[in-house]
Amino acid sequence: MGVSPSGNSITDIKSEKNIEFHQGKTYFGETMLLQSNVYTNEPKKYAEKNSIVMSVRAPVGDTNMVNRKISIGRGLCSILADEKISLTKYLYYYIKSNVDKLKAMSNGSTFEAINSESIRKFTVSLPPLEEQQRIVDILDRFDKLCNDISEGLPAEIEARQKQYEYYREKLLTFKKL
Repeated sequence: MGVSPSGNSITDIKSEKNIEFHQGKTYFGETMLLQSNVYTNEPKKYAEKNSIVMSVRAPVGDTNMVNRKISIGRGLCSILADEKISLTKYLYYYIKSNVDKLKAMSNGSTFEAINSESIRKFTVSLPPLEEQQRIVDILDRFDKLCNDISEGLPAEIEARQKQYEYYREKLLTFKKL
């Protein structure tokens, strides 16, 4: 779980002694964590490169993958896959598909939150690495079709064209009397 650095160590100045800082899901992208314009020179907790960050306070369960080492504050936790048994991208997809289970483990009257103990109790089904890779490849293809306009739109247009041709033929083919 993230821990926020002292307020006077937070800055918008990028320098060699400062590290990018994230608190909450402000800079969450579709899949990858976007660049923050907030930095700290007193990091307390890190999310390592090739890890997953997850929102642990309202909303619980939103996730992003991280392609660089960052500092995390309250509202986020970092999940690092043990690459001997799990692929990071598989774990990312698994968490995304089980957000409702995570939310069910959360508590709070003002806003929902999940604690580190509950996260540790969250079980992940881990097929063999080869099967995880196969699942990731399939989900990546679907993701690309759905979210990449250069891939998805032409495929959708082609599918609709075939559908149009099928119905056109059905509608304009008459039985001989």
